[in-house]
Amino acid sequence: MAVAELLAEIDRRRPGAQVLTEPAQLAPYESDALTAFRARPEAVVLARDRDDVIELVRLCHALDVPFVARGSGTSLSGGSLPIDGGIVIALNQLNRVLRIDPDERIAVVQPGTINAHVSAAAAEHGLFYAPDPSSQQICTIGGNIAFNSGGAHCLKHGMTSNHVLGAEVVLTDGTVVRLGSGGLENTGPDWLGLFVGSEGLFGIATEVTLRLMPMPESISTLLAAFPSLEAAGDAVAAILSAGILPVAIEIMDALAIQAAESAVHPGYPQADALLIVELDGERDVVAADFERTQRVIREAGATEIRATEDPDERATIWKGRKSAFSAVGWLSPDYLVQDGCVPRTRLGEALAAIERMSAEAGLRVANVFHAGDGNLHPLILYDGREPGAVERAEELAGRILELCVSLGGSITGEHGVGMEKRAYLARMFSEADLRVMRRLRDSIDPKNLANRGKMLDPGAAPEAPAERPGSAAAQGPPGIAELAEAIRAARADGERVLPRGAGTKPALSSAPDGVRPLDVGELRGIVHYDPEELTLTVRAGTPIAELEAELAQHGQRLPCDPPFGPRGATIGGAVASGLSGPGRYRFGGARDCVIGVRFLDGTGELAAAGGRVVKNAAGFDLPKLFVGSAGRLGVLVDVSLKVLPAPQEYATLRAHAGGLAEALAAVRALGRSPFDVEAVEVDPAGAVWVRIGGFADRLDARLDRIAAQLGLADAERLRGDEESAAWAALRELEDAPAGAALAKVAVVPADVPQLDAALEDTGAWRRYGGGAHMAWVAWPADRPAGELEAAVGAVGASGAWLSGEHGSPFFGAPRGGEFARRAARGLDPDGVFVGIAGSG
Repeated sequence: MAVAELLAEIDRRRPGAQVLTEPAQLAPYESDALTAFRARPEAVVLARDRDDVIELVRLCHALDVPFVARGSGTSLSGGSLPIDGGIVIALNQLNRVLRIDPDERIAVVQPGTINAHVSAAAAEHGLFYAPDPSSQQICTIGGNIAFNSGGAHCLKHGMTSNHVLGAEVVLTDGTVVRLGSGGLENTGPDWLGLFVGSEGLFGIATEVTLRLMPMPESISTLLAAFPSLEAAGDAVAAILSAGILPVAIEIMDALAIQAAESAVHPGYPQADALLIVELDGERDVVAADFERTQRVIREAGATEIRATEDPDERATIWKGRKSAFSAVGWLSPDYLVQDGCVPRTRLGEALAAIERMSAEAGLRVANVFHAGDGNLHPLILYDGREPGAVERAEELAGRILELCVSLGGSITGEHGVGMEKRAYLARMFSEADLRVMRRLRDSIDPKNLANRGKMLDPGAAPEAPAERPGSAAAQGPPGIAELAEAIRAARADGERVLPRGAGTKPALSSAPDGVRPLDVGELRGIVHYDPEELTLTVRAGTPIAELEAELAQHGQRLPCDPPFGPRGATIGGAVASGLSGPGRYRFGGARDCVIGVRFLDGTGELAAAGGRVVKNAAGFDLPKLFVGSAGRLGVLVDVSLKVLPAPQEYATLRAHAGGLAEALAAVRALGRSPFDVEAVEVDPAGAVWVRIGGFADRLDARLDRIAAQLGLADAERLRGDEESAAWAALRELEDAPAGAALAKVAVVPADVPQLDAALEDTGAWRRYGGGAHMAWVAWPADRPAGELEAAVGAVGASGAWLSGEHGSPFFGAPRGGEFARRAARGLDPDGVFVGIAGSG
């Protein structure tokens, strides 16, 4: 028996390894938090360190033993269910916070580290880890990564994938790779983005670098009672329409309120619906937004409002909300937790339908949901002792998932697909979409050893509806048939292809000799835009300038602030090149804006991934992978993006800090401060630009506070047209000398001094943006490009040429390794697209 042989090898190679084989020892591992699914593993091995993990995975691969990596087992989708005939690799002993770097604002942790323990370790430095699943007191970072967990506060701060900067990963044959840059920027495809949310199918993370946030200066929480769920939902829409972005917006219905009161006694008012709104940030900003929020809520029909800044009172409010799942146990012996997502603007419609379905099924449903991003958590109450009750509950759960898809949403916002929802993945994605996902899985794990049977149904997938919102099977835009045929022809002829848009980054998009260029210029126009929903879908060839003009009419913006719009750059080019402008500092780069894509893969097939809702954990995160892919993995057809309200006005401090060291010190100070800064740029001479946005009447006082904090009392203040022109010049790199080859370098701030020293005597123009996580370099035409490439590689950074003639546009320290090669082969099995050698 393979497992017996494996256990014997473990005993020989790793003496003292903790191996559980007795039935009583295995019983706790038979299920995760979704107890409806059960399976007994052949053995559980308690890994002691990374070397244990590597050795175990290599042995499993050699002996064809399937395995499941498991932390605390809090998955609510059966995602950590054992595999018949396989083993469980338990990671709970890999639970150390290895390093906190307060200047870089990162934590390096092992995968078994408890989520809440990261914030506890960071607290002494005035920092915290933002993703906060309700199970954060027991769930682990490794599990959070596997399922791209969210939580109540991800409305403003984002999900796990927005806060994972790097990972050491053991692939399913024991190969060890590094993914991500360790900083906020990346070059080349976002391999790390693909790994996060892969539900353990691609390997095991053994070390993770996490982004930390500064503790907010002020936190205020509102609890409002409403006479109906519809009225509470209307209040959510009104808050967001007012240009207010809370850190969290939650709704509970009467049954959920009753459950919370029975369990933890938070003292909630009696109502048909409760709304919890939390704001955080600078004291003055929170105070102003808090006042506006209360006014909006009153006008929306709230019957009672409680407002507090007291930490204990806030904790009591959140204790009731975060206990809701377990609290329904006071009302019912059994329950199912569902996790679907719908567009925010269709919440009322979804809740009305769930109420109707509940009555038809004869089952009570308690509704708790992250209203700010449309993430529903219906709790279906039933008594498993009643004949047929389990089946009725499961049928109702399935109908709710199908409802979410029919409304343009997702079958999971944060719990993942696991076992529970795998049959429903085909309701959301076409068979073409699923074929791409299966090819990826098979390419990365040919033996299907890692978490076998999860997410992707091993049986025949049910036929998806022919027409549905965002369907990849829907009618293609003009030019798509010709592009698909060109890819198929190149594949048949053994040729290679490279897509090209407006050509504003020629080093990335110019086809080398013998490569067939694909003109994507016909893929143009806005497909779907709902300003109230804060999302849009646009053809990849649409000019950025055209898109920004449309957004401006509705007081909205692209938070990633892509450059080169005035030169004709397209949104597909911005995503494919992974380029973001100064505005990426606060809300993230292109990878943080993209929520869905449609693309042509290396077989010429049209496929889709992601969707049109801001919270979505269904399937592999291909939208992130395409960020920075430079047309090397497929042809982008459509891109779905999240957008944000534009501030009423911007204001800027422009100062000279004295030198680069002093300027970088100012950047570090800002990064650890509670100030809501929109953008920070520095140059080698020590110039510093700090931009803020918000309501006009508060900007001057906020600038004064920032200037005092940084010791820049004499800094110049910019407002109005002068301010806008200054940032337009920074975004468009207007100071870069003409004729030089332009490059982007992803670097961590700690390495900027060494990189700058290496470039100082070369005559290269450079500037450091995104809080010094990104270097823009204009390289003199008379100097060998290899000098820059060597300097970048010497500090462990990676870069991409945007202009000039180069053998490969990517250079510096390569990242992704074998994982990158396998993933690329999954999307492009015959190598039709130009390769990605040297990408980060």
